[in-house]
Amino acid sequence: MTVARRSRFASTGPAATGATRSSPEIRLAAEAACGRVILLGAGPGDPELITLRGLRWLRQADVVVYDHLVSPELLDEAPPRALRV
Repeated sequence: MTVARRSRFASTGPAATGATRSSPEIRLAAEAACGRVILLGAGPGDPELITLRGLRWLRQADVVVYDHLVSPELLDEAPPRALRV
């Protein structure tokens, strides 16, 4: 970051407005900008062993990264719009 950019950030960024790192608004903005990664496990390959919370996360996923151990039944729980990698 250049000196001018740092200076501009210091005068207009969160510190200048009195916001702190724990500010809910800053946390929400950061999450929206960065996204979120959730790691799920379903035990030894049985799709019935995923937790309810894990199933909720899977059903909301935008991207699903998986390997050969994931059962097709479990992948079917991801939204049709979700990118599968």
